[in-house]
Amino acid sequence: MRLRPCLLALVAAAVLAAPAIAAGPGSSDPGGPDLDQLLKLPTSSEYSTEKKGGATRSEWRQRFHEARASVKAAEKALKKAQDELAEVAGSKDDWQFTPPGLPAGANDEDSTSSFKLRQEVKRQKSEVDRSEARLRELEVEANLGGVPEDWRDPSTEARSDDESVPAPDSTP
Repeated sequence: MRLRPCLLALVAAAVLAAPAIAAGPGSSDPGGPDLDQLLKLPTSSEYSTEKKGGATRSEWRQRFHEARASVKAAEKALKKAQDELAEVAGSKDDWQFTPPGLPAGANDEDSTSSFKLRQEVKRQKSEVDRSEARLRELEVEANLGGVPEDWRDPSTEARSDDESVPAPDSTP
């Protein structure tokens, strides 16, 4: 009785090992890949998008375009606020004093609008600073990511190998 379980285990091991022995050590199992195939990259897959710093060429160009557009918009808004402040400041007399104890009268409206415009100029200056800082941060990120210079400038996309051909101007 003791012999049967041992004999049964031996027969089962022989049956399971038979396909591996019959295939030989150099041949592969028809159901699975060879070890050499597993260690090589497939030749059929090609990567069409090149990434540097975690983004493609078009993504980097878009980021830089948005950052530069933000700086330009902030500078334009600052210039507008400064022009409005200069217009209001230029329309008032330099020496507008009210005697102590008397209400300022019409000067209240001018000083309130002047104050609002000064605050707007201050806000626009901080917006320009933030936009420029974001552009600098993007430059640093691109430098650390090894992004080529031509990926940062949207005008290089339109250039050909001939540098004498100017890039089209996108400003109206």
